[in-house]
Amino acid sequence: MLDRTVPPTVQGMSFAFRKPKSLKFVNGVPLHVIEAVGQEVVRVDFVFSAGQWHQTQRLQALFTCRMLREGCGEYSSAILAERLDYYGAWLELSVAMNRTFVTLYTLKKFFSETLSLVQCMLLDPVFPEEQFRTICANNKAQYMINIQKGDVLAMRKLRRCLYGDCHPCGSQTEADDYDRLHTGHLREFYDKHFGSRSCSIYLSGSVDDTVVAQVESLFGKTEWGSGVPGKHRDYEIVPDCEKKHTILQAGAVQSSIRMGALLMDIKDEDYLHMRVLNTLLGGYFGSRLMRNIREEKGYTYHIASDLITNTSQVMFMVSSEALSDKTNEVVEEVCREMHRLQDEEVSEEELCLVRNYMVGEICRNYEGAFSLTDAYIFMEHLGLSQTHVEDMVEAVRGTNAARLQQLAQRYLNPDSLHTVVVCP
Repeated sequence: MLDRTVPPTVQGMSFAFRKPKSLKFVNGVPLHVIEAVGQEVVRVDFVFSAGQWHQTQRLQALFTCRMLREGCGEYSSAILAERLDYYGAWLELSVAMNRTFVTLYTLKKFFSETLSLVQCMLLDPVFPEEQFRTICANNKAQYMINIQKGDVLAMRKLRRCLYGDCHPCGSQTEADDYDRLHTGHLREFYDKHFGSRSCSIYLSGSVDDTVVAQVESLFGKTEWGSGVPGKHRDYEIVPDCEKKHTILQAGAVQSSIRMGALLMDIKDEDYLHMRVLNTLLGGYFGSRLMRNIREEKGYTYHIASDLITNTSQVMFMVSSEALSDKTNEVVEEVCREMHRLQDEEVSEEELCLVRNYMVGEICRNYEGAFSLTDAYIFMEHLGLSQTHVEDMVEAVRGTNAARLQQLAQRYLNPDSLHTVVVCP
């Protein structure tokens, strides 16, 4: 008979996330496939090895990507939009520091029709002047609105402080940049960086041999485009000598606070354990910053810390919108919580809670084909191993209080942080 007074033995768990099936077309384009049974949707990602890091003019990479959908070959932007809408497809265009992404979501039964539209966009864009000027004007108007926001001003200033004006991560768009940009800049960036030699393709969802063959017939048989992968340039990081910055903003009703520093390279052995420390400090709703500054003191509705990985060098940041008369107190409490992590070991109970939360989040975030595709694109983007997610789980489960205290002493030094406050 089962003795219910005795708890069951806890079994060890191993985590193995699905890896993409990879091949290379005859023209050299790599293809990575993650299948998902039971859904009739296909996602295809075209990832080009160029982004903001490689542009010669601010906004050049962004608008080159943005304008791909504004007309190609015999199709106007209106016809492209109408046909994608007719087939129930969705197109996403985005740019990162050193990658450009073109992503299509489509029903499998219309995959051939929608993929041919994307082929036209990628191989024969026209960059029409009239649409460009309209889009540029609209984006400039939105920019003028955004730079009136405290959180935007604080983030722009923090990046400048950490990287310097000449670094791509520190260089910030100004209103005049929209006026200086023209379609010749877009054509130049496209010709230089878009083509089969700079492209990787990811397929996910309801993928079978027919879908792969359709991609191969349009993008894998011969070379297309003249673009090549953007060459890596080493930009010097020139941080601001001043660590504290205050920006006065008329009409503001609260303070926007950003505190940050550049830490290790993402491939450093400390990084994955640092994710645990960051979660403990301000990376989830039960974090120390939330409990102290939001719940106990009521200085803010939300406060968080994060590790930002736009490039291989990890950026640590604390962000909050707080009561304007409590700004100094918020900054002081953030520093106090950092000192606590340096001076006191985390209790096993709190560490166990954070471990369980993080493992649960990892499993939830990478359970589907599309989210796994995002993960592997991220790994490729930063040159990480395909076992990165498993390594992350092992680091979460294997870290201990002593290691976290050492990391806090090494990286969470309040004196090393740049602090930006935008306040009334």
